[in-house]
Amino acid sequence: MKWTMSALAALVLAHAPLDAQVTLSSAVNAASYLNPVLPNGNLAQGGVFIAFGAGMGPAKLQEISAFPLPTNLGGTSIAVTVNGTTVNCIMLYTSAAQVAAVLPSDTPVGAGTMVLSYNNTPSAPLNVTVAAHDFGIFAINQGGSGPGVVTNAITNTVITSTASANPENLLDIWGTGLGPVAGNEAAGPLPGNLPNLDLQVYVGSQKATVNYAGRSGCCTGLDQIEITVPSGVYGCAIPVYFVVGGVTSNFVTTSIAQSGSTCVNPSALTAGQQQSAQANGGLRTGSASLSRFYEYTAKINYESDSAGVVFSKVPLVDLQLAGNVPPPVANTCLLVQFQSGGLAGFVASTPLQAGTITLGGPIGSYTLVSPQPGDYGITFSPSSPSGEAGVINKGTVFTAGTYTFTGASGADIGAFNVSIPFPTPLNWTNRPTVPATVDRSKPLTINWTNGYAGALLYINGQSQASLGVGAQFTCYADATAGTFTVPQAVLEAMPPTYLSNGNAQGSLDVYQVYSGPGFTAPGIDIGTTMFSDGFDIGPITYQ
Repeated sequence: MKWTMSALAALVLAHAPLDAQVTLSSAVNAASYLNPVLPNGNLAQGGVFIAFGAGMGPAKLQEISAFPLPTNLGGTSIAVTVNGTTVNCIMLYTSAAQVAAVLPSDTPVGAGTMVLSYNNTPSAPLNVTVAAHDFGIFAINQGGSGPGVVTNAITNTVITSTASANPENLLDIWGTGLGPVAGNEAAGPLPGNLPNLDLQVYVGSQKATVNYAGRSGCCTGLDQIEITVPSGVYGCAIPVYFVVGGVTSNFVTTSIAQSGSTCVNPSALTAGQQQSAQANGGLRTGSASLSRFYEYTAKINYESDSAGVVFSKVPLVDLQLAGNVPPPVANTCLLVQFQSGGLAGFVASTPLQAGTITLGGPIGSYTLVSPQPGDYGITFSPSSPSGEAGVINKGTVFTAGTYTFTGASGADIGAFNVSIPFPTPLNWTNRPTVPATVDRSKPLTINWTNGYAGALLYINGQSQASLGVGAQFTCYADATAGTFTVPQAVLEAMPPTYLSNGNAQGSLDVYQVYSGPGFTAPGIDIGTTMFSDGFDIGPITYQ
């Protein structure tokens, strides 16, 4: 794999004048981009990191081109001090807003400070923590999530849905922060298996056989891990993560087909749907859904049932995301970080107008309301908090049976009729009483009954480490299985929950989702149906 410094991060370079103040605002693992407040957000001995700030280097990106690697590049240098020992970092590239460097392997472990200097002007010290191991997996989005930088070890091609891996294939996973090496890192790459490495690689829920784990043969700080794909794991977005020295990495995904090179994604748009979207300037979609959630909080418990239909046209710029997101796979878990000011979402879609829509079923017939164009719904909640927004009827709840949406012709959507089955309530049999505490050092077992055949059970946990910054895991199970255990490694990657005004900023949800058959209506290209049924509880403290 060719190593280019620009592949480390999406470079959005600020053009600061040369005499600007040097500001160092953060430093993160170059692959995972995990926030330093998270348990796995430290800098690793021998790992590549990205520093962000302003006035840190020249306006035009300057990067290294040959060995030996310098400790001063374009006037930029970085010093890290831990326990009274100062080391000079090995520079990879520099610019005004973003700098990449390698933290030398002989940097002491522990809490310390980082100072970045440009043209002999130092920044204020930045607090950092150095760990022996804090591995990050590179991702295609260059932000630490989604499809990972995983290549076929024989052909060196990147794994994608149309160039998928198969069981027993050899794959190379690329990252940084695996651990320290001995030797002169600045002089050139130091390949070879890292000795005494406590390493587990998970593909889905299975451990993969590790054939090689160490530096790549091309580059300082770049780690290459060769694995054998375990059997029995298939899907277009299978989670992959590492546990190195007891520290869980970021989570990425990869595509594994049971056979052949193409992973069949049931969510993919057909050729006809794509052609229609191009002709109409966007994908015209309809979504019909039913949901039942039991809300358990420290102050009030209530049930909230809702039914809705949404019609919209998704812009062409979002077409790939809108129609081709692979569905999750049972017996897997995925964890992502979140923080204020994160990545932007979809471009706003255009609402499509239907006529009057009614809901019929075991509880009678009701007319849906439309608080905004293209969005039609009704909510039932017999014990909701006083004044809860959007509650239309407080005297009724869903019972098991089949519910039918019937729509009259409107400005954009023609007449339609779509039915959705709805089950007896899911029963979370070992649901904790809130407020509750989850021990992150132990696996968490969830037990339930009344799972619906064909549905997928979601176990979703969220914990904030500070205001607006934290991590969220979602584990998936066959809804009829009745039990699932969230792995310890997943929970250990969650941050301890912080308190806001005495309230723990964490939650734990368990619910099943059934994706039913599609439906058609004049004026849409694709129609989907689903129901969800489960529990939202909080506050939860992860400790």
